[in-house]
Amino acid sequence: MVIQKLMNFLEQQSQRTLVAFAVLITVLLGVFDLQTGVEIHFLLLYLVPIFVTSWFVSREVGVYLALLATLIWFAADSLGGRSYSSAWIAYWNLLMRTAVFVLFAITQAQLRSRLVELSHLASRDFLTGLPNGHAFYQLAAKEMDKAFGLEPMTLVCIDVTGFRWVNHRFGYPTGDQMLCTIAHAIRQHVPRPDLVGRLGGTSFAVLLPNMASDTAHLILQRVQNVLHEERRKYAHPLTFFISAIACTKAPRTVAELMHEAESQMTRIKGGYKDSLQIAKVDDMPALN
Repeated sequence: MVIQKLMNFLEQQSQRTLVAFAVLITVLLGVFDLQTGVEIHFLLLYLVPIFVTSWFVSREVGVYLALLATLIWFAADSLGGRSYSSAWIAYWNLLMRTAVFVLFAITQAQLRSRLVELSHLASRDFLTGLPNGHAFYQLAAKEMDKAFGLEPMTLVCIDVTGFRWVNHRFGYPTGDQMLCTIAHAIRQHVPRPDLVGRLGGTSFAVLLPNMASDTAHLILQRVQNVLHEERRKYAHPLTFFISAIACTKAPRTVAELMHEAESQMTRIKGGYKDSLQIAKVDDMPALN
């Protein structure tokens, strides 16, 4: 828990702050190394600032810090009075220490890069590239935290029916292509494309932060028109249902908005025609 909090704290710092911190720690370690003499080693402690720059800044900066740490260690080792049976041993140790520090910097940077890549893949829908349901909930929760319950917010659920006919008539690849087209159309016509997610199947979600019902209605009408155009272009019998919940103040949790949006979606899907419906928070006291 403590380590996680520390990592989160470092993640929030600017790169300049992290580099300055790493250089300062490295210099201080060199001073301690010189003061304590040859009996005490600080090898593992030198790895700390190298890790900070490699993990949170970049591989190149991590390598530069590794070289700086090596030179500082070598200076402390030479000035500290360490003697060797042959002069070349000091340079051999310098070479070995350089290799250890540089390889450590490179491996940590590569590990961070792979973890970021895996995290991105785990949070994305493999077909459309949109955030999946879990990732969308996290993004929406962050936006609600920013709003502090003081700004208007609209949550939109979009469901598409008719894909069974498309898949049976034209095959699943065509259905997948249509899903990607719909996802792209939604992203292109909302203010925050990063707040569009695929909840699963043929269901999508959109968060419109700092947006009241009137403005949200205009945007959703535009999205609905674009989806109609895509349907006519491909001549597929798809039906689009759009359920939106607009609140004057953001609720405490995403689940509150999502529950109301899905309940409204269930009601409007009783028909067979495209539907766009927005409910205001005043109609739903449970959200206050």
